[in-house]
Amino acid sequence: MKNVIKMLCAAMLLMSFAACTEKENENDKPGGGDNNNYSTLLLGTWSVDQMSVNGENRTPQYMQLSFYEGGRGLMDDGDSSHHNDFTWVISGSRIDINTGNHQFSYTIDNLTATECSFHGNYIQLGEQEITGDIRFHLVKVNGDNPGDPDPGDLGIGTPELAERSATSLRVTAHVTGSVSQYLGQFPNYTCGIIWCLASDSTPTMNSNMIVCNTDSDGNFEGTITGLTAGTSYNLAAWLKLTPDSEPIISDVRTYTTDNEGGDSDTNWINIDSISVINSTSVSVTVTGYFDDNPIGIGAVYNTTGSPTLSDQVYNAFEHLITETGQGDETILGMIENPDGSRIVTVMLGGLQPGTTYYFRGFIQFAGSTPTIYSNEASANTTD
Repeated sequence: MKNVIKMLCAAMLLMSFAACTEKENENDKPGGGDNNNYSTLLLGTWSVDQMSVNGENRTPQYMQLSFYEGGRGLMDDGDSSHHNDFTWVISGSRIDINTGNHQFSYTIDNLTATECSFHGNYIQLGEQEITGDIRFHLVKVNGDNPGDPDPGDLGIGTPELAERSATSLRVTAHVTGSVSQYLGQFPNYTCGIIWCLASDSTPTMNSNMIVCNTDSDGNFEGTITGLTAGTSYNLAAWLKLTPDSEPIISDVRTYTTDNEGGDSDTNWINIDSISVINSTSVSVTVTGYFDDNPIGIGAVYNTTGSPTLSDQVYNAFEHLITETGQGDETILGMIENPDGSRIVTVMLGGLQPGTTYYFRGFIQFAGSTPTIYSNEASANTTD
């Protein structure tokens, strides 16, 4: 049954390509262009109404082919767990389809705005090669032009530190959302990591960049090399669904390389999340690691950007009750992770309604050890 379905899928792809092919008539010229404007007529989603091999009915129970501008296509066999993308091109009276694993060539017998018929003599389904009189009939189901594929809820997760040395950072990240449902619609998607010095604020697509390869679930990892020991860097993951689309960029994370001596217990701080509670309060969650004894950890914030200790400061240490070591009502949570890092969630009150605030996490040390800051994030209080 699996081979039959694959054959139907391949056949449908071939049908689609055939549909793109110019109609064979006295005006067709071998190797010519799209004389019958088939590439315009083909745009849209088609259902396989009938398929036969040597006169035997092989019509699939459900199969649809979508043809997009720019030679992109998508086959849907009714299984939401996967999609099959392909490319198509019309040359003279021939439509060629490339599924990545197989290439097919079919001839269009008829193509209108509502139906398409084409034929060929070869299909390869898995390891099975089928030759003979192979014919398809398609019907249009959703109009003349479906536009671009639907990205659905696809996004990109923040990079997580996997390993570091004095001159490199290895991080992991992943495409978020319904990957199995939507990602296959974009055969030319790219993703990776961008970074800059933490002192240079937020990385952009014009910053340092690496491109990474994902697995079938959208997970990937990348190693940034050539860095400076004991230095903090801001990193973000990015995703482009097509070469010309606007990039989707994750939240920023700050990671520090090892010191020259190979000490991996370097200090670092990240903002994990910001949630607006009401018109005058927000909650901020930071995760930090410190191998020295800090005198402060928390968040700094202002309304102009790049906040420091000279602006408004929330120091979680100042909100601990000395007798019990527990936090007051403004500390919503304090957790120590197995790796020694701490997660601190606090509530910042007394804010102005309807105002944009900028936040950075911080760890402050005594003496000459400099305060370290996280990436910057912002939130708008409600009116």
